[in-house]
Amino acid sequence: MDASRLAVSQHTTAQGVHVLTLRGEIDQGSVGFVGWAFDSGGGDRCAPCTVIDFEHVTFMDSSGVHFLVYAHRAAQESDGWLRLASVPSAVQRLLHIVGLDELLATYATLQAALPA
Repeated sequence: MDASRLAVSQHTTAQGVHVLTLRGEIDQGSVGFVGWAFDSGGGDRCAPCTVIDFEHVTFMDSSGVHFLVYAHRAAQESDGWLRLASVPSAVQRLLHIVGLDELLATYATLQAALPA
């Protein structure tokens, strides 16, 4: 996997929400890093609720779409949820084309995606 095009940082909020912040390109060569971070849950995958911050994502292909389907299903199986924050227009368009915009909750900012 090539991490040079994608940086992934993560933390868990005081409310137990796993937050992934992505920076760069999500494609076949880098999507594994996103999956690893999602599955690790910040070292504790018992947090079923996840927000993925897309603010600094510059590109996403079908590999990212497949990951989001996987992540949504995994969250549902854990009685949790998956929310997307700060989704750039190009990525939002891709989500719309494949119909994921009706399945996944998107929020304008990371703060708006987090529970009050």
